[in-house]
Amino acid sequence: MQITTTGQDNFIRWTLAAGAYFLCLIAFYIDIGQDMGAQYFMPILIPVIAVLILMQYGSRIPLFSKAALPNLLTGLLWCSAFPLLYTWTYNQGWYMSMICFDFLIGTALFVLLTSLESSLFRLGWHKTIAVFMSLLNFVGIVVPLIQYIYYCTVWHCLSPASLMALYLTNYHESLDYIQSNIGVLPALAILAALFAFLYFCYKCHLRLARELEEDTTAGRMGALAFLVIGAMWVLSVYLPQSSIASLWFDVDTYVKQTQEYGLGHDERLNSLSIDQSMTLAAKAPGTVIFVIGESASRNYMKAYTPAFPYEDTPWLSSMAENDNFLLFRNVYASWSQTVPVLQRALTEQSQYNGKEFFNSASIIDVAKKAGYETWWFSNQGRYGQYDSAITLVAKTADHAEWTDDSYTFTDKYDEALLPYLSQLDPTKNNFVVLHVMGSHIYYNNRYPSAFSKFQTAEGQSTVTSTESYANSILYTDHILSQVFAYAQKNLNLQAMVYFSDHGENLEISHNPDVFSFDMVRIPMFIYLSPAYQQALPGRTQALREHQNEYFTNDMLYDTVSGLLNAPSDRYEPYQDFASRSYAYNRDNLTTMLGQRKLTEDMTDMPPAPPIQAP
Repeated sequence: MQITTTGQDNFIRWTLAAGAYFLCLIAFYIDIGQDMGAQYFMPILIPVIAVLILMQYGSRIPLFSKAALPNLLTGLLWCSAFPLLYTWTYNQGWYMSMICFDFLIGTALFVLLTSLESSLFRLGWHKTIAVFMSLLNFVGIVVPLIQYIYYCTVWHCLSPASLMALYLTNYHESLDYIQSNIGVLPALAILAALFAFLYFCYKCHLRLARELEEDTTAGRMGALAFLVIGAMWVLSVYLPQSSIASLWFDVDTYVKQTQEYGLGHDERLNSLSIDQSMTLAAKAPGTVIFVIGESASRNYMKAYTPAFPYEDTPWLSSMAENDNFLLFRNVYASWSQTVPVLQRALTEQSQYNGKEFFNSASIIDVAKKAGYETWWFSNQGRYGQYDSAITLVAKTADHAEWTDDSYTFTDKYDEALLPYLSQLDPTKNNFVVLHVMGSHIYYNNRYPSAFSKFQTAEGQSTVTSTESYANSILYTDHILSQVFAYAQKNLNLQAMVYFSDHGENLEISHNPDVFSFDMVRIPMFIYLSPAYQQALPGRTQALREHQNEYFTNDMLYDTVSGLLNAPSDRYEPYQDFASRSYAYNRDNLTTMLGQRKLTEDMTDMPPAPPIQAP
C-alpha cells in the first residue's frame, strides 16, 4: 500500500510529538532526581510511542493541541504528582519501578480519555459528551489534586501518617481541617478554580468535537477501540500499584490488622504460662538487647566473608575472637522483604508450623511474662510499606518510641537510637528491641560522611555501589559496638542478639520477583555474658554447638524463648536454636516462605568486586 505525502507528513509529526512527550517526561524525572532507570523506561519506549502515534491517527487530533489539553493535563498530573512532591519533601529518590508505574498510569489516562472522547463525539450529542468528558477530567485529577493541595497546605507530601488521618476522618473532622488548615476563603478559591477548570475542559472538548475530521473508517475506529481497551487494562494493572495507591492500601491494611491484632492480644498474653522462677531474669537479672538489622547480607561483611575486600566489620571481627560472642555463619531470612520476615521472627508464626500472625504471641509477650520491662526503639517509620505488622508488635511493649514518626524512610542516622538507652533503669530487668535502618537502599543515605571510608569508583553511582553498601555495614558495625559498650557498662547486659531481616543483592536490591540467595543470606550473632553462661550452661552449650548449623530467622521467637529460659505452651523446642532439641538442618530448611530449599543455594558467596586502585 502506497502512503501519500500527507500521510507521511502526518506520521512524521505524530512520531516527533510522541517522542517529545516521552523524552520530556524522562527529562523531568531526571531533573527532579527521580530517574526511573534505563531498565524501566527502555522496555516501554517503543510501545508508548507507538500508542501515542496510533492515538493521533485514530483521533486525527495533534498530541499537543488545545483540543487535547484537558486530557493531557489530567495525565501529566498523575505522572508528576507523587514523584515531584516526594522529591520536594524528602530530597531523595523514590523507587524506580514506582516512578515507571506513575508514568504509565498518567499516559494511559491521557490515551484513554482522548480515544474515548474521539469515539463518542462521532456519535453526536456534542454538548452532552463534552460535559461528560469534563467530569471524567475532574475524576482523573482528584487524587493528584489532593496531593498538591495537601503539599501547599503543610509543605509535605501525603505520607502514611497523613493518609492514616485522612482514612480515619469523618465529615465534620474534614470541615474542621479545611477551616483550620486551609481557611474558608482559600477553600472557596480552590472550589472556584475547580469550576473554572471544568468550564475550560468543556470548551476544549467542544473544540475537539469541531476539529474532528468526518472520517470514520474502520481502521481509525478500530484503533480507538483498541486504545480504549488497552488503556483500561494498563490502568487496571498499574493503578493499584501506583505510589499513592500503594501507600493507601498499606494504611487500609494497617487499620484492619490493628483492629484484629489488638482485639486478641490480651487473650494471647494471658494464655502464656511461664515459670518466672526459672527464667533468665530470675537466674541472672539484667538487660537483654535484641537488635533488628536491615538489608545486611553476610556476603558483604568481612567478619563472615573473609574474601570480601573491604574491612567493614572491624568491631564484629574483633568480637569474634571473644568466647562470649557466637557468630552464626549459616543463617537465612525466611523472605526477602521486611514485614513478612519480621512478623514471623517476632512471633510464633514460622514457615514450618502453619500458625497465623494474628493468633500468635510475640517475643514482647514472652519477655513480659518472663519478668522483663519491655522497650521498643525504632529508627524506621511507625507507618508505611515496610512497618505495619511490625508496629503492631512494637506497640505492645511497655514503652515504644520512634525516632521518626512520619515516614518509613527516615533521614536520621541510626545513632539517633543511642540516647534512648539512657531511659532504662539498670537496676531492673529490661528487654530492649532496637530496630535500625542499617543498609536500607539507598545505601549512601545510611551513614554520615565520617564513615565514607570506601570510595566509589569515578563514574559510578554512590547510591547503590558496593563501596557505599560496605560503608553502611561499617556504620552499623559502629552502632552495634556503641550499643554493646553502653549496655555492658551501664545496663548489666546479660545477652545481646543481632540479626538482619533479610539480605541484599547490590544490583537489584531484594525484590522477590527476581530472587537470588544473597537476598536471604544474613548475619546473626549472640553475646552471652559470663553470668548468663554460668546461670544457663545448657543453653550456652547448645548455642555453641549450633554456630555452624543452618537456621532461618522465622524461628527467632522460639530461640528468644529459649534464650530467656522461658518455655511455655506457645513454645516449640525443635525451632529453638538455644535448645538441644533443635531439629532443623540444611536439608529440611527453606526460605521464601517454603518456596525455595536451602539445598538449592550452591554457594554462600557472590564473586567479590575488584578493589579499586587508589
